[in-house]
Parts: sequence; structure tokens; C-alpha cells
Amino acid sequence: TVDNSTLNLQSNIAGWKGDLLGTLPIISESTALLASINKGTKLAKASTAVDFLGAIGVALATVSLATSVNTSLTAVIAAKHKFDKLKLSPVILVDLDLQKKATTDMSNASAAQVPADLKDLAATLVEPIFAAFDKAIDVFNPF
Repeated sequence: TVDNSTLNLQSNIAGWKGDLLGTLPIISESTALLASINKGTKLAKASTAVDFLGAIGVALATVSLATSVNTSLTAVIAAKHKFDKLKLSPVILVDLDLQKKATTDMSNASAAQVPADLKDLAATLVEPIFAAFDKAIDVFNPF
């Protein structure tokens, strides 16, 4: 799941000592996360609209994911000096942009399946995810 992939990435970054070889598990998990997000988008697009109870399930999953994303992106920000030392911060910035775009696509696909009267709530629930991405992107953006 996206949540598990996010937590795996966070764990690899948090345990990383700052060496070049140690970036391999980070790259692998980042790639797995992007694939998981894209898979989630495909599943959301292929699913039928959910009823109120289904929307509650989506909401709970979104809240859990928001926590995981915040934790993961906080770890990415904390490791910026290590990425800087290896001259990898531009790569991380591109990766963050790709993940944010993929997350936007997944969010839109999921929101399309919730009842109309819950769409505003769905948008509100994903705001912390995008705020965390924006913060991380700002930290890595040299401009």
C-alpha cells in the first residue's frame, strides 16, 4: 500500500548514515512508493463510486496516510544536509515533484469516487499531505 511504502521510505531515510551506498535502499523505496501511488490511482479510477460508509473508510485511510507522509517528508527534510553533501538534493527535488504530482492524481481519482456532499471534506483531508509536500519542496528548491 501507499502507506506502507511511505513508512518504508521514511525508515530507510531515518537510518541512513549519509553514505552513497546507503542511498540505494532509499532510491529503491522511493521508486516503490511512486509505483504504489500510481497503482493506487489506477485502482481508484477503476473503482465504482463509494457510498457514505465507503467514504468513511477512504477518509480514515487518508488521515493515516497524511500522518505517514508528514513523518516521511520530515525525515527527508532532516536528511537534506546529507543529500547536499553528496550533491543529490536536485535529484530529491525532482523525486518530490514526481511524488506530489502522482499523489495529486491519486487524490483526484479517489475524490471522484466519494459522494458529492463529501467532496469538500475529501479535499480538506488531503490538504496536510500537500502542505507537507510543499514544505519539503521549498526546502529542496534552490530558488
